[in-house]
Amino acid sequence: MFDFYQKRKLRTIINSPFTQGVILVMVLFVGWSAYIRYEIAVEMTERSEKAKQDVQALEEHKEKLSEQVKYLSNERGIEAEMRRQFDVALEGEQVVVIVDKEKEESLVQPLSTTTEPVAKKWYQFWQ
Repeated sequence: MFDFYQKRKLRTIINSPFTQGVILVMVLFVGWSAYIRYEIAVEMTERSEKAKQDVQALEEHKEKLSEQVKYLSNERGIEAEMRRQFDVALEGEQVVVIVDKEKEESLVQPLSTTTEPVAKKWYQFWQ
């Protein structure tokens, strides 16, 4: 019989509004913490993807630079780069410069200074 009264006392404590309010606050706190952790996990996933893309872009840039270093490390690459940047020619070589024909027609028309001011009507004074 004593066991029955203990169960009844426990039920009254658990079913009291104060205890249920405390349990509700604890559930809300745990739910809020779980939501914050979820947001952090999503943000870390996005950062991880961005970091992977950055690494891939840097690897491609590294490959391009290594190809350029390989190209410039031999004599032919150095000579080609000097010719491209400084317009250098070896002895006996001739340089050909191709110039486009300029348009003979001028697009700019001279301004006419003989324009007379147009008289406004009496009802257009507010314009």
